[in-house]
Amino acid sequence: MRPVTTRTTGVVLLALLLAGFLLLGALPNQVAGMRVAGLSLLWWYGGVLAPGLAVIVAIRWLAEPVPVPSPDE
Repeated sequence: MRPVTTRTTGVVLLALLLAGFLLLGALPNQVAGMRVAGLSLLWWYGGVLAPGLAVIVAIRWLAEPVPVPSPDE
């Protein structure tokens, strides 16, 4: 069995961020429609929080490692 890599972890976290939007929208009694600063919670999640977290996940878990320069250069 292939070991779990940090890249796999990053992909799973991004999928969970997408699923969070769907789950927030599916909450009963239109909880996602509550307004904060004039905008709904669903907007804040989909427009600010999830994209910000996705950038952090992409930088931390999906970026290629920086190559170490060889000593003879």
